[in-house]
Amino acid sequence: MSSDKDFLLFSQIKNNDFSAYEIIFNGYYKQLCGFAFTYVKNSVIAEEIAQEIFIYIWEKRNKIEIRTTLQAYLYAAVKNKCINYIKLELPRQRAMTDISEVFLSIDSPKKNDEENDELKKYIQEAIDVLPKKCRQTFLLSRNAGMTYDEISSELGVSKKTVENQISIALKKLKKSLEKVYTYYYKG
Repeated sequence: MSSDKDFLLFSQIKNNDFSAYEIIFNGYYKQLCGFAFTYVKNSVIAEEIAQEIFIYIWEKRNKIEIRTTLQAYLYAAVKNKCINYIKLELPRQRAMTDISEVFLSIDSPKKNDEENDELKKYIQEAIDVLPKKCRQTFLLSRNAGMTYDEISSELGVSKKTVENQISIALKKLKKSLEKVYTYYYKG
């Protein structure tokens, strides 16, 4: 797309023209997914990042001031979102992987019933001492299988609050269960 055409389309978007938004979306979505993939190396995450950028564009269309070209703005937004994902989300996923290994080791054929019961007790104790909001959010996510959006709606808090509470819970659980993990899973 040409920058003049983009400028015209974006001014139409600012005037609530959804068809102009669709043209921009169709013109850039696949490119932005590919660009995001070069950072996050996961096609699902890359698509989510591109989608979040387009949702942001539509929701904030009246507040966004583009000082370069729309294409440069979109690519910079995707790059920033990818960097934030790499800095914030990947460490959370790694922590969850460590905790998941502890959970998966429960009822392992390598362990007897007594060891499994003891491990379950340690995990439950670690969850029980989480701060109330962290525990509630964590249990809705892990036990009820709810998405961050569903938890956000259920608890009447922002998705960012849910993400923060899960992050806090995972860090605390990882720290609490580190010795248990080493003893039961690696030992």
